[in-house]
Amino acid sequence: CFSLTLHPRPAHTPSQGETTAEMGKAKKQVLDDDDAVFAQRAVELKDEAQKLKDGRHFAKAASAYQQCIELVGASNPVAADLFAAKSQCHLALRHWADVVADATRALKISPKNVDALVSRARAYLATGQEKKAKADASAAHAMDGTDDAAKALLESFEPKKPVAGLGGMSLDKPSKKKAGAQQAEAEAAEEELRKKQAALILEQRREAEARRQAQQRSWGPPVTVKAVAGADVRTFVVPTMIAHKDLMSALQKKFPDASAFTVRYSAPDGTLKPISSRHDFAAAVAAAQGGDNKGKPAANVYGGLHPVRLIISELTRLDAPACEDDAATGAEGAEGGSTSGQQLAPNEVVEIDEWILDFAALFREHLGVDAEAHLDLHAEGLDKCNHALEPNVSLEAADGVLDDASKKFQEAAALALFNWGNVHMCAARKAMDGGRDPPLEEGGPPGAAVATADNRDEVINRLDEAKSRYEAALVVKPDFHDATIALAQRRYERARLLCAAAGLSGAGDKAEANADSDEAEAEFSGACSDFDAVLAILPEDPPKPEPTEKKEPEEEKKEGEEEEAEQPSMRAQVQVMWGNTLFEQSQMRARLGKEWRPLLDVAVEKFKGAGCAEADIEQALKVHRGVRAEKA
Repeated sequence: CFSLTLHPRPAHTPSQGETTAEMGKAKKQVLDDDDAVFAQRAVELKDEAQKLKDGRHFAKAASAYQQCIELVGASNPVAADLFAAKSQCHLALRHWADVVADATRALKISPKNVDALVSRARAYLATGQEKKAKADASAAHAMDGTDDAAKALLESFEPKKPVAGLGGMSLDKPSKKKAGAQQAEAEAAEEELRKKQAALILEQRREAEARRQAQQRSWGPPVTVKAVAGADVRTFVVPTMIAHKDLMSALQKKFPDASAFTVRYSAPDGTLKPISSRHDFAAAVAAAQGGDNKGKPAANVYGGLHPVRLIISELTRLDAPACEDDAATGAEGAEGGSTSGQQLAPNEVVEIDEWILDFAALFREHLGVDAEAHLDLHAEGLDKCNHALEPNVSLEAADGVLDDASKKFQEAAALALFNWGNVHMCAARKAMDGGRDPPLEEGGPPGAAVATADNRDEVINRLDEAKSRYEAALVVKPDFHDATIALAQRRYERARLLCAAAGLSGAGDKAEANADSDEAEAEFSGACSDFDAVLAILPEDPPKPEPTEKKEPEEEKKEGEEEEAEQPSMRAQVQVMWGNTLFEQSQMRARLGKEWRPLLDVAVEKFKGAGCAEADIEQALKVHRGVRAEKA
């Protein structure tokens, strides 16, 4: 199988002088033109975040502010305003813990940041911490007495005084007797309202407690965690079956100033073992109940379990892997307490070379897997739901916004099922990968890909799983073109498997037709029909812009600069896949001694229609088995 692909090349590859250790290390700060680029990018991100915030896209705005903070540095004085703006986004999303965390980081850099104080005060007030909220509001008003938000927030803590002086429609002051009766009625009504509110709050608390207990029963009994980071000890309660990701999030909120850390517990043998999964935390809970605590009741402890003690060790640098040449120095370092050779923490933040990120993006594009598209759709859907629930949005407008949100979630669900199917397709291709034909000449490019039927049952099961996921995606979203294209591509892969089972893949000249080859012929033809049907419903490509006037010499592209690769359209990709199918079908017919040239001619037309390079098409023709047999 010779599959033509359309994709950009990686922007950078490592030179011969780069070593594995050098690529793993964080890049040092060098004062060059890159600093100006980063500064400019930070300004662009800040403007973009402000526009998203003004447009009420608070989740995306918070993400943009976070990217800007990573560019300028979390300890940079400029980051204070960015953290404060990010806390305001979380405030609009009602993410109270994130508001407090970001506002605290802003105040750590700039203690007089009024916006951060106001945001944190509102978060404290929303979570029932009125004392802390009033302290922040007072501090903000003391910093800037003209700030309307700080002034209004501080006034909200003052008790409301009844208005006296004017009575009813008359300009005369009410008599003491009448005023006393009105005041008594007002106090009685207020007391009745207070009782109703208290009863309602009590009922809500009971329902919430019932839900919490039911959830805890499904998560296992609660256990108290004592997290120790140096001299700092934080205590909180979690379920025993908590996921590792949720445990790390809880620790990050308890220690917001720790950027990267490892989490360990004391095993029964006295060694410190890392926690990197749910099972590790369950082992830590079991270890806390043994040892000196074995058989002792956990009196006066919430949940009836002895507390789990976790050791938090903050990381300050990346640990380089030990080399064989440094065995002696490594032993000396171990005696001195060196951490060389230890694995990085699960939440460690590392700096990755740009070429690795480009290669990863290219790899995902080649497999057809977009790892972040469903997250963007999910965020957009949530933003629209939050916008529709705002009090100032009318019922008619909310219906339209909620319909848009429903479409976003529908597309996200279809995309998740589609990517699930792609996983099975990748596994099927891996299981039937038989390498490539040898090159035509010494030093030449490799020949066509070879399929193998050694794992036939496994490949068929994977292809059937992929089919079910693609069809499920179409049930969720009938006009999801990617799933329709993937179903056609699946028939092509199944035909390749049947060709291998019939002995028509790999070395050899002629072969006899059998049931597998007949079924492969039907699958190839069915895939071509499917690709034809997909092209009929896909929108036409927009016309390409006319070429501009010839640039002046000084405006010519500098030597060594790479022109940005044009991304192929969906129609072009379908034509390439259709051409690959016809190409492979013509090879099979050539091996069976049937007419194959017309199919190959149509395949070449599809490749040219998709915009494939002439050199790639010529190379494909060189490795075609029918063409090679004619020249032999």
